[in-house]
Amino acid sequence: MKKVFPISFLLLFLVSNLVAQINLKTDKANALLINVNYQPQFPFGNMASRFGFNHMAGIGFDYKIKNWMIGVSGSFLFGNKVKGDVIAALRTDDGLIINTDGVPVDVFLYERGWRTGIEFGRIISFKKPNPNSGLVFKISAGYLQHKITISSNPKQMPELNKTYRKGYDRLTGGFNTTQFIGYQFLDAKKFINFIVGIEFQESFTKGYRPWQFDINAPDKRNRIDGLIGFKVGWIIPAYHKEKAEKFYYN
Repeated sequence: MKKVFPISFLLLFLVSNLVAQINLKTDKANALLINVNYQPQFPFGNMASRFGFNHMAGIGFDYKIKNWMIGVSGSFLFGNKVKGDVIAALRTDDGLIINTDGVPVDVFLYERGWRTGIEFGRIISFKKPNPNSGLVFKISAGYLQHKITISSNPKQMPELNKTYRKGYDRLTGGFNTTQFIGYQFLDAKKFINFIVGIEFQESFTKGYRPWQFDINAPDKRNRIDGLIGFKVGWIIPAYHKEKAEKFYYN
């Protein structure tokens, strides 16, 4: 009978094998850094007129070459604070929304979106705790998209079915840039690895829908959507094993 080992043990074995010939206390190691991150965010610019406080959760893959980094990242944007009632025309004078059975129903508006980008970074390390930890500066270029998600029962509210919701959702997207400054810690014993800091985002966006029902016109204005957040991430490093040098003597 074949023995089945947990995947976690296999990963630990592979990582320990990769770092077998690297002294992380003294060497600037090359490594693949996988980080899972989260940040609470506050909007500014045109973003602040549409949404309030929100959250962003994501994953990044950085290839560290000595003290330089290049990588890719992706994040999911979500929040519950939507400013302005895009479905106000569907409400009664009392502010209620009535379904096809003549019963008041709840309809909720949410912020949803995503971002992806290519990152470049630099680590400024010090003697302590080790040359792989220190101040981190990152910039990225990519794409951001966001919209207003409407939560309702389409069978009871045909005015807000999958097709008609597009006339209210304000789907918006465009070029995104980010700037990050923070601190990265890579443990020489490989137990604790993290990154924390402040991230700024600026996106140059415009609306995609050909028509918005609530304003009875398209929303094609150019926008500058800004976000600022405190970012914290957990890093899973996979170090490259250095090739052993061979010396020959006569």
